[in-house]
Amino acid sequence: MDKDARNTIIVVAVAVLIIAVGFIGISQASGVSPPQTVVESQSMQHGRESQIGIIDTGDVVLLKSRDKVNILSYVDGYKTGYKMFGSYGDVIIYDRGPNLNPVIHRAILWLDYNEADKTWSAPSLIGYPLELWYSNNMDPMKLSGVFRMFDMGYAGDKTAEIDLNNLARSYPHSGYLTMGDNNPNFDQPASISGVSGLIEYEKIRSVAWIEIPWVGTLKMALNGKMDIIDREVPNTVPCLSAMILLVIFLIIGISFLFDYRYYGKHRKELYKEMNAPTPSFPVEDD
Repeated sequence: MDKDARNTIIVVAVAVLIIAVGFIGISQASGVSPPQTVVESQSMQHGRESQIGIIDTGDVVLLKSRDKVNILSYVDGYKTGYKMFGSYGDVIIYDRGPNLNPVIHRAILWLDYNEADKTWSAPSLIGYPLELWYSNNMDPMKLSGVFRMFDMGYAGDKTAEIDLNNLARSYPHSGYLTMGDNNPNFDQPASISGVSGLIEYEKIRSVAWIEIPWVGTLKMALNGKMDIIDREVPNTVPCLSAMILLVIFLIIGISFLFDYRYYGKHRKELYKEMNAPTPSFPVEDD
């Protein structure tokens, strides 16, 4: 085997080893199986084009177990400055019913149901600016009637609203109000199929951890869903192509470094061999 082929094999083997070790490490840190999901909806996008750091159609999102994360809502994040994926609070993945794909949306506010008087408590609203929310009863510990949150959505131009009295009649249990960054309202009154009331902790599958842009496009292409990519994130294919080319160039560059180090290490020996004097006596080949 010649030296170039050997170096190429070494580079590929090292790359495979790094990927394998990385996957094992991610799986251990994640605590869920599989530790990733492909996003096929545009509900978390912050525009029509894919952006690094935002959950877009065609992205792969690495996940963490709900037990490994202290979930912070949008309201909690606003008060502390905590952001994930371009906005305040954590993004959760929750079940919405049998035979339906889970939803990946932002946890907006945790509401506790008060059985005695059929009102709702939201301790997180204490200290949250009054101009950013409204309820028929403005006591955060006894919310009732219409509840609104202003300046919502990735552009801050949405007003999200829910009838808490109707929620108490239909789904009297505690949980999170949730919302997609690109959606006009909370999930709960928006008729999202399978969503029945607030998202209880037990319905949370995992929490979004790290976004890997564009890679999920490969799976969507194999499943015949490229029309979604072309329609929702038209810059994804050029970006993914550029990333693949970058990886190829990195592999070539690493192989070049192997060659450079080899020739640098054996330069003197190679120079002597190339400039050795011709023998003055006959040399017979074996």
